[in-house]
Amino acid sequence: MKTKISAALAATTWMLGLAACGVTDGTSLPEAPSLGGSSTAVSASIPAGTWRLVSLRETGHDEARIADAGSFTAEFGADGRVALKADCNRCGGAYTAGSRTLKVGPMACTRAYCTATAPLDTTFTALVGSAQTWTSSDDQHLELSSSAGVLRFQR
Repeated sequence: MKTKISAALAATTWMLGLAACGVTDGTSLPEAPSLGGSSTAVSASIPAGTWRLVSLRETGHDEARIADAGSFTAEFGADGRVALKADCNRCGGAYTAGSRTLKVGPMACTRAYCTATAPLDTTFTALVGSAQTWTSSDDQHLELSSSAGVLRFQR
């Protein structure tokens, strides 16, 4: 009797697990949701590739020029993912972009203390995360803006 109850309980648990995953015929799982928005919106906007930070300006502060532009980079992928290098830290997340609009989703970041540039690394990631618009006068320059400040990049 105990074996029959255990087997019935295991079968019920297994069936509930499949139902929770959306499997109805046992042959496939549902497609994972997209985190980056539609690829057409992304591909028609921010030029893909790696952008090196030239300067940043937080609202209410002076512009800070970046001595080593290779220490702060942003890479906007055609897949709707953005990858940041913020000196000794790395971040990644999803973004959606329109003809001049930008929305960066929550990013996962390492949280090391970058001795040479602190707190510039956290300022950089915060400004990318809050960016609402982008402009590019040519394929070599990119500017991200929000009420929090402005970031200027070049290839």
